[in-house]
Amino acid sequence: MRRTLKISLDFLAGPLRKDEFIDGETRTGISVIDNDAALQALNDQICELYSSYYEFDSHDQACWFNEEQEKTDKPLMLELLGKLNARIAELNDGSFVVDDQETPRVEAL
Repeated sequence: MRRTLKISLDFLAGPLRKDEFIDGETRTGISVIDNDAALQALNDQICELYSSYYEFDSHDQACWFNEEQEKTDKPLMLELLGKLNARIAELNDGSFVVDDQETPRVEAL
């Protein structure tokens, strides 16, 4: 059975959905993904950028999402997601499929 690698952004989570707890760390459960340093570095870079859109105690709200900054950063985010997807494609040995929910969302901004 092929696994599914889900790409979706969330605060402090990064685009690679890590929903398994293995050896004391959250992981995707797909070893070629979890063990690739270049991919993990891209994941961290995208996570940092996306998480920066959340502002706390701002605009009279406990937590506010800066949609204008996200739109401003759209070209950069699309570039990073493109690099992420390209690296995933290089690593894909056919044992998993990719469910990218973010690239189409960001493109539509």
